[in-house]
Amino acid sequence: MPVFNAEKHLESCVDSILAQDYPRLEVLLVDDGSTDRSGEICDHLAARDPRVKVIHQTNGGIGAAQNRGLEAAAGSLITFCDNDDLMSPRMIGRLVDLLSANDADMSCCRWHSVGESAAAAALLAHQDDPPRREIVFDDPGYWYQREFSLLLRRLRGTELRYFSEANWGKLYRREVFDGVRFPVGHYAQDVAVAMDLYARIERVASCEDALYFWVQHPHSVSHAARGTTYFHDIVRAHGRSFDLAVAAGVTPCRAYGGMRTLDLERKSIRSAADEELYRTDRAFVRDRVATLTARQRMTCWLLHRVRRFEVLVYRLTVHRRR
Repeated sequence: MPVFNAEKHLESCVDSILAQDYPRLEVLLVDDGSTDRSGEICDHLAARDPRVKVIHQTNGGIGAAQNRGLEAAAGSLITFCDNDDLMSPRMIGRLVDLLSANDADMSCCRWHSVGESAAAAALLAHQDDPPRREIVFDDPGYWYQREFSLLLRRLRGTELRYFSEANWGKLYRREVFDGVRFPVGHYAQDVAVAMDLYARIERVASCEDALYFWVQHPHSVSHAARGTTYFHDIVRAHGRSFDLAVAAGVTPCRAYGGMRTLDLERKSIRSAADEELYRTDRAFVRDRVATLTARQRMTCWLLHRVRRFEVLVYRLTVHRRR
């Protein structure tokens, strides 16, 4: 778990992890140069429970903290958690069982998206929910690129084949990360390695159980207004995903939509340097889209339009939760 200035939520987050009904845990808290009491809270949690280990480092960003955790981890299975979210007490055990029973490389669950004020009550209300349906499927790179529209996957009944680049809510075999590390000093570090991971994962076990509680904070990184560099990183991360998908013979629908963050980059221009960055990224995107067939381009464009409408609805609803 990367930790940065999370004193308000950190203890409740770690408590939800330590409350797992699967006891064989190593909880690595990577204090990434916090300037509040987060480092002190991490040390307190480690003194209270021997399963907690703390690494203090100078601030390097989420990617650097995740890499440090991967290098220090002793276990054969890896999962991640954001420092202000919560886990159902059944999450790790359920994902371990799914992975083992199906000889999968990755297992994943669903999640509840909750406002900050309702998070604790939601965790309590759902902690005893019974296990639900599960499926096993191959070729996760294909499904990652294809199944990202909420409307279409509900119509097609493919919800359990949907997963994002977010590392939480998933359990990986350690070897999946061999030779793969998150880019340091950039946003969208999870997008940048998504296709690296999904191209080497052969089998995924996915369950319908909502076991991760994604807590919405209007002040979080994903909700904050950002400048041109922020959008540049997103465009380039999806560009990498685009290239890896094409190389694997997969139509890069999700990556196409991600590269269209170029529109937001254009609106963020405030200086000559911003203008040059945007100009370079526009050529970067144009060159990649030009490699698609007419059919691929139409498929990508249509799915992107549907997804844009869904994002608008999200911003008017989930994004505003408190």
